Amino acid sequence: MTNTISLFLQKYGERIIGPLLILIGVVMLDIIKFHFLKANKQITRLKEKLANKGFLGAFLLGVIFALAFCPFSAVLFFGMLIPIALKAGDGLFIPSVFAFATGLPVILFSLILVKSVNKLGTVLNKVQTFELWMRKIIAIIFILTGTYYTIIRVI
Repeated sequence: MTNTISLFLQKYGERIIGPLLILIGVVMLDIIKFHFLKANKQITRLKEKLANKGFLGAFLLGVIFALAFCPFSAVLFFGMLIPIALKAGDGLFIPSVFAFATGLPVILFSLILVKSVNKLGTVLNKVQTFELWMRKIIAIIFILTGTYYTIIRVI
């Protein structure tokens, strides 16, 4: 199975990466919206149940929050990073670095929460504004890069 995916990506990966980057950029700009990703009552009840289940519940709650706050990270990890790591022959190092880098903001937010709960609202508003602008900038970079790769593959 892995070999089949690897061969497929080696053959068609350069043709797929351009349109995929454009699609991800368009989704990040909220031009295309996925309404099925919105929270519903079942997810809210699940979060409440998991909050009372100790370490396992906390872990699963963290996974749900991570996917809720940044579904693009999951797309990048499973859709792009894992195939790149398999193609490069480095199955552990690249995903580990990505996981550490994506976990670092969580650690920083935890420290901020512990040190200054009173100032957290102000900090989160600034981070939210920064994240909004960074998401737009990254989305535009994705679209431009995807357009470049698409044009290069057509020519």
